[in-house]
Amino acid sequence: MKEKLHDNSGAYRVMAQLYDKLMGGNKYPGWKSLIAEVIETYRIPKGTCLDVACGTGNISHLLFGLGFKVVGIDISHEMISLAKQKLPTEKFICADARNFDLGLDRDSINFAVSFYDSLNYLLSDEDMLQTFKSVNRNIKSGSIFLFDMNPQEHISVAQKFKPRVFEDKDIYSVFRFGGEKRFWILDIDFFIKGAKDCYRLVKERHIERGYDQEDIAPLLEQAGFKLLKVKKEFKIYEDNKRHLSRLYFIAQKI
Repeated sequence: MKEKLHDNSGAYRVMAQLYDKLMGGNKYPGWKSLIAEVIETYRIPKGTCLDVACGTGNISHLLFGLGFKVVGIDISHEMISLAKQKLPTEKFICADARNFDLGLDRDSINFAVSFYDSLNYLLSDEDMLQTFKSVNRNIKSGSIFLFDMNPQEHISVAQKFKPRVFEDKDIYSVFRFGGEKRFWILDIDFFIKGAKDCYRLVKERHIERGYDQEDIAPLLEQAGFKLLKVKKEFKIYEDNKRHLSRLYFIAQKI
């Protein structure tokens, strides 16, 4: 029996405008410390960093603060527009992570990152492999690639999260969680205030696939990377139990 097909074609149309309010800003100080630690440990010289699936540019902003020039790519036009507003001096490109080409810019890139489980939006091994190959093509030999991943344990617990509500000035939204097996589905209903206090309903669906170390390691190898280290992060979830929450992969282009 074939596994059910999923896609994220409806994601980040409305949510892009609310992303920074909705998506836990408390994580960024820890990520800045991790990035700084990796830079020091692997003696990465200050140059240009590729931010894969850069979103609204929050990680790009951290990298810029650490002394890097930044090239960010994201498939969402809305996200790229917001990133450009935050860092107008840096380069942001609307592109598919599975198949992109930075041209001459690749000669200056000596570090690559991807954060906030962005790569979990790739729903097949083939998509993940093509993304790793694209990153590999666009960075210098010897460059470090640092990225995070939601593992299967996180996905299995998150499928059972209780619904959540978010209220902003002119938007009311409801988050509903579900999914099965390796897939976590987040359905969001946005009620957007319009003329005469009438509200318009817009729906978005976000789908992540869980990946464990044994899933990612062979794909990195096929794409021309050497896996150097995997760091694990644990967290207490709604069930009051401690679970493996996030994996951080540190790989190097061979």
